[in-house]
Formats: sequence, structure tokens, C-alpha cells
Amino acid sequence: MRPACCVLEVLKMELTPKLLAGLLCWVVAAAPAGAQEPFADGTAAFKGGDYERALAHFEQARQGGQQGPSLTYNVGVTLFKLGRYQAAQVQFQQLLDDPEWSDVARLQLGLMAEKQGRPVSAVGYYRELTDSESPKLRRLALMRLSALAGAPGAEPAGEQDQDRGLALLSLTSGYDSNAYSLQNELLTDDSVGEDTYTELFAWGQYRLQGTAEDGWRLHGFAFGRRYSDLESLNLSSFNVGVSRHMPWQGWLVELGGVAETASLGGERVTSEWRFVGRAQQAFDAGVLTLAYQPSYFNGTEAYRYLDGWRQRFEARWAAPLATMDVDVLYRLDLDDREDLIAGDDGFYSYSPRRQTFGVEAELPLSWGWTLHAGSHYRLSHYRGYNRLQDSDGEFKHQARDGNRLRSWIGAEVQLMPRLQLDARVIRTDNDENFDIYGYDKTEASLSVRYVF
Repeated sequence: MRPACCVLEVLKMELTPKLLAGLLCWVVAAAPAGAQEPFADGTAAFKGGDYERALAHFEQARQGGQQGPSLTYNVGVTLFKLGRYQAAQVQFQQLLDDPEWSDVARLQLGLMAEKQGRPVSAVGYYRELTDSESPKLRRLALMRLSALAGAPGAEPAGEQDQDRGLALLSLTSGYDSNAYSLQNELLTDDSVGEDTYTELFAWGQYRLQGTAEDGWRLHGFAFGRRYSDLESLNLSSFNVGVSRHMPWQGWLVELGGVAETASLGGERVTSEWRFVGRAQQAFDAGVLTLAYQPSYFNGTEAYRYLDGWRQRFEARWAAPLATMDVDVLYRLDLDDREDLIAGDDGFYSYSPRRQTFGVEAELPLSWGWTLHAGSHYRLSHYRGYNRLQDSDGEFKHQARDGNRLRSWIGAEVQLMPRLQLDARVIRTDNDENFDIYGYDKTEASLSVRYVF
């Protein structure tokens, strides 16, 4: 049975700042005895505007044994009020298969998408509500669709299935102080390794069947970097994949496959076939994402030493910290490649075991500005003993080890709902026990992005 106040309070209201508070539903009688008191305390705290305390009480109720959709919805609305959008989205998406709660959850997801500047997603949720059994929910959805249709860059509300597709186009101009990624001592003068470049990145996806949370999608990207002088370093890559998204025991799960090809200097280097397994779940204020992505690489004739497997395991934790959004990463790569045996009896390993530790942060400011910064520290240990002549002329025979620190800082500004500018500076320091592989570099870039 749906709580009486849940929808009635919504339907009596226009879309005002009070709407979100009105969307808070509660049924103390539905909670287990041990959870009734904290649930009621959470409701009272929410109505009083103390959202942090409300969230703490709702989590206490959950620990006390309450697991119903009313608690899931209350937690979602409270996280929404606290601006913890990723965590709130996970809560609402768990309700989309519940016939008693799916419509109000879609309304919340649409409102949240608007808050985040994602009009395409918002339109998708509102369109689904135009078939709601509730006349007033239909009215609210149509009202928001009309408002979005009049906004710059938004789609007309009457076009069907336009929300099934999404695309992004990015054009970048940048400077690379060491495009070869070599030791400065190996460059004949300071200007040999530096160059300017232009970069084009296009990404798109199309929903083949079902919904964004439970369905199939086709996706892919195209990437190209062109240097002004060092044409042999020009990069290009193409990727296409298909994924199945579905809810599973509170997790949002993605399973799929990807095919990708990469070229260097106009010559194809390798092809990759990758399986993607990813699961996402909200815990309190944060969102945990776990991924497993095994890949098989097949190099062209000149790059057979790249043939082989890579197993990638990844864990991410995203959560708000004060006024920032923080993302913490751990990644483990296990490579098993053919490696390279040179004619002079040299051996070069291309089978590293790598661990990456990362942290990224975003700080939203006023007038559409966002500051962002991050750092990734990577440890690498290569299988086998390399045999090669180092940059100092000495012939070395030992396992290859290295560490790389890559850090960046930048700023993004939203010029229009679909148009963004992004500027950033990246510093990379790579240190290895074979000096020939050590280098440092600085990159600076300015990008313009448009979402279709």
C-alpha cells in the first residue's frame, strides 16, 4: 500500500523549492519496532531542515531492520537536499521497478537531472511520466517538459525517442613540453621534444532497448591527436561497444563488450577486445563502483610483442567532502604479453603489474565555474629481467621497476546548457631504475565541449 501523504503532498504543490520537502513520505507503522523511533526522528529532522541529522536517523532505521521502499525514498530525497546527487540517484533507481513508487522516483530523477545541468536525461524521465496514472504527476511532467522546451539547447517536448541518444564533441588545443616522453638528456636540444597539438574527441551512445537503468545501449568514441611538427607521434583510436544495464540486489550492474583499435603516426599498432563488468552501489553519503575489465591485445606485424592479456580490477569511491566532490581510485593491472627479444640478445618486457592510486576533487563555484584537480600515483613492476643498454652506455640485466606521478589542475565554465570550456595543466614525472625510461613533462590545454 502506498503511503497516503507520499503523492498527495506532491500533487497539491507547484514546482517550488518546497516541492522536494513535500515529496518526503513516511509511514512509521510500516517500520519494524526497532526502527520506528529513528524513522520518526528522521522525518521530524527533515521537516525542520536538518538534513544531515535526518539522514543519520534514516540510516539508523535501516540498521534497525527497516528495508522498505519508503525508507529508500526518504534516504534519496534527503541526499538530494544535501546535494549528494550520485548517491541520491542510486536510491531512486532502486524504486523504478516498484509500481507503487516508480512514478515519484522518476519525478525526482528528472528534477535532479535538471539540477545537474543534464536536460537530455531530465526530458527522458519526464516523458515517461506523461503516461502516469496520476493526472497531477502528468501535469507536473508536462510543465517541466514545456519549461525545458523553451530553454536554450533543450529538445522540443513533442519529439519522441530523442532522449535515446546522447553525444559529446570536444576540440582541444594544447602544448606538450616532451611529446616523445624521453629523458631530457636523450633530446639533442630543449626544443626537440616540445610541440603543440590539436585534439578531437567524439563520443556517443544510443539506447537500443529498455530504459537507461534496465536496457541495452550501443556506445563508442573516436579520438585523434595531431602534432604540429612531430607527425610520427600522431595518435588515433576508435572504439565501439554494447552494454547491458540492469539492477541487481540494490546494485546497478553493467555487462558488455568493446572493440578498439589504436594507431601511431598513421600506422595501426594494435587491436583490443575488452569485456566490461561494472557494479555501482550507494553507501550512506558515497557511491562505490567496482569494475573488472579483461582485455586481449593483438598487435600488427611490427608490434607482435604487445600480443596478450591484461586483467584490470578497479574500485572507486565518490563522496562529498565539505563543498567539494571527491573521487578516490584504486586500480590493479596484470599484463601477460609476448614481450620483445631483440637481435642483440636484448630483452624488453611489456608485461607490467601496475597499481594506481588516485584522488580527484571538484569544487563548484558561482556563475557556472568549477575548479578541479587530481593526482594519480602508479607503481609498475615488469615480469622477467630486462637486458638492454641504458642511457649511460652501461649494459644492464635486471627487473624493470618504475613509478609515475601525474597531477593536474584546471577550471571549467558552463557557457550554455550544452557548451563548456575547460582549461587544465598536467604535470607528469616518471622515474624508473632504467634511466632510459625516465622522463618528466608538462602539458597545457584548452578544450571546448558540446553535448548533443
